[in-house]
Amino acid sequence: MRIWLVILVSFISTFSSFSNNEIVRIGILHNREPIAILFAPLYGSYEVIGDGEVLYTIKEKEAIQVTNIGGQLHLKSFNRDLGTVNKVYFKRLKWGAIFKLKPTRPNKYEHQYFDNLTITPKGSKLKLINTVYIEHYVAGVIESEAGSSQNLEYYKVQAIICRTYALANKARHKKEGFSLCDKVHCQVYHNRSRHNSDIQKASNSTKRIVVVDSDIDIITAAFFSNCGGQTVNSEDAWRYPLPYLRSICDTFCTDMPHAVWEKEVPKDVWLNYLTKTYNFPVDDSLYANCAIEHFPEMREKYFSYIDSTITTPKIRMDMKFRSSHFNLIDQGDIIKFIGNGFGHGIGLCQEGAMKMSTSGYDFKEILHYYYTDVHLIDIENIDFFKD
Repeated sequence: MRIWLVILVSFISTFSSFSNNEIVRIGILHNREPIAILFAPLYGSYEVIGDGEVLYTIKEKEAIQVTNIGGQLHLKSFNRDLGTVNKVYFKRLKWGAIFKLKPTRPNKYEHQYFDNLTITPKGSKLKLINTVYIEHYVAGVIESEAGSSQNLEYYKVQAIICRTYALANKARHKKEGFSLCDKVHCQVYHNRSRHNSDIQKASNSTKRIVVVDSDIDIITAAFFSNCGGQTVNSEDAWRYPLPYLRSICDTFCTDMPHAVWEKEVPKDVWLNYLTKTYNFPVDDSLYANCAIEHFPEMREKYFSYIDSTITTPKIRMDMKFRSSHFNLIDQGDIIKFIGNGFGHGIGLCQEGAMKMSTSGYDFKEILHYYYTDVHLIDIENIDFFKD
């Protein structure tokens, strides 16, 4: 019954708590906040609103410096001192407005964003929040996460999972006054999309589409670089099992750039790690053999069959390996790790999806390949199907 309903999604319009013009609040330069920035319109004009009062209208080719001085914001244009406020809001005056943001203390590279910007003090620094139309945000994430050299069909895939992930995690930074940050654990968001027009086209053409599970709940749309031939069940790397994040064999990514990696570790460093971290008795010959001989045929959660306290995801994080799927080769004083894949291995394999998109698969087929028993749905119709 649910499948039949989902087929009708494009023909049904119903009220929902989500809007066509969904806005998200993104904490930018999060945990690397500057003391001072330059704000400059790249396209369109902006009202400068300080503590609720319009102070100035800034146009293209103008700039305003915002500096945290003693826990307040000092605003200054090229030829005018705009005073000191507790909060400044740069409000666009036309659709599609773009601004440039240049940290000056410390001096960092320039960023570009669509829509609006709010600045408040954060200790001696500046808290920066980009209030942005979700499709502008999604396009920026796509370019940051997947680069600008892919094809339109792949960008549709990335657009849907970026949108799904963002809407499923909108409250992640609620206590800090915004929805998501611009770092990896939310989604990387360095700039607006500006290097490939197919990116914004993909976001717009899939507008409002998200991935839901069999209960019509928005999924955790996990993705990563390369699975090395096999993805993992969510509970093998994270805490809880999720029915749509199941391990699958993936032959599409095995000849892609991040499919294989190698790293050499001094044997004494490796054995000391096992001993100190897990109290692993490397002086015992049986345990010692396990420590230097590891040749799994597929991804495994546990490193050793005789010790279930040592997980490969934990080793990956501690040793800074590219993935948790690896073999060990004893080379005397060196242990050589030969691994497959890049990333946590849960959900969609980006390089596999890229290969599928160039092999004739469309975005729907790709998403259903990596996520088990899911549906693609217009977010405005979620309430209808759940009722």
